[in-house]
Amino acid sequence: MNNLKKIILILTIFPFCGATGFAQTHRFIYELKYKTDSTSEHYEKENAVLDITGNNVQYYEYQAIEYDSINTNSPINSFSSYDFSIAKLKRELASETNKNYYLLNDTYWVFESNDAIDWKLEPDMKQVGEWKVQRATANFGGRHWTAWFANEIPFPEGPYKFNRLPGLVVEVSDSKNNYLFNLAKIEHPKNPNTNIVETLFKKKPMPISFEKYQKLLLDFYSDPYHRFRNMEEGTWSIGITDGTEVKTKEGLNKITKEKQERIRKENNPIELDKAIKYN
Repeated sequence: MNNLKKIILILTIFPFCGATGFAQTHRFIYELKYKTDSTSEHYEKENAVLDITGNNVQYYEYQAIEYDSINTNSPINSFSSYDFSIAKLKRELASETNKNYYLLNDTYWVFESNDAIDWKLEPDMKQVGEWKVQRATANFGGRHWTAWFANEIPFPEGPYKFNRLPGLVVEVSDSKNNYLFNLAKIEHPKNPNTNIVETLFKKKPMPISFEKYQKLLLDFYSDPYHRFRNMEEGTWSIGITDGTEVKTKEGLNKITKEKQERIRKENNPIELDKAIKYN
């Protein structure tokens, strides 16, 4: 029996139960640096969360925890939202099948994907903090990735879809350093929302195929402010990040072109082979 099968078997039989007898949540927080524009030297920064509770695995951005708390305590028909370009994920432990969650146009969408990664274990070892880690490499999503995993942390998991190695992924990055994940902290929250990726926005996720979701993104690009097109001037306004407001059709045309230019420029998804070809 290979190392990965041994680990999965151990985790299935002994799901790391706490004193209460319920499966404890192991939370791994990663520092994520990524480029929305591959031609730029600028990095966006975000903390990413990998929650493992028994056989349940969730991956999401850290700010979701704050928004989940806000929305839990808000009125029934009210919720706060935010934009994030990387999917929230849910899967079973060490599974290659992921549920991908995105909020778009005030609707919460979900589609499944099969994300098998053919890792090559390398002999290289190094020390990362208190862990001795081993290198693994793979091609996935149109990029070449290098991961460093710790055998002594017995979870065949990692951030995003980088799992099924014989130990937790501590670091992973692509060859052009567009995306870099580094394990920063380990926590064991007492009362986590073990269904956060589904309940975060107080909306039932709507199933959709990947192809139809891509079509929604293309439609959004074609007219990102379409809801205001058929409304009379004076009945609507759009707040801009510089503090000004757009209230006219002329202004709407201007910010539409600016939005489309930004979408074309910031088209550097983590799975590069799924990038949309905008005109």
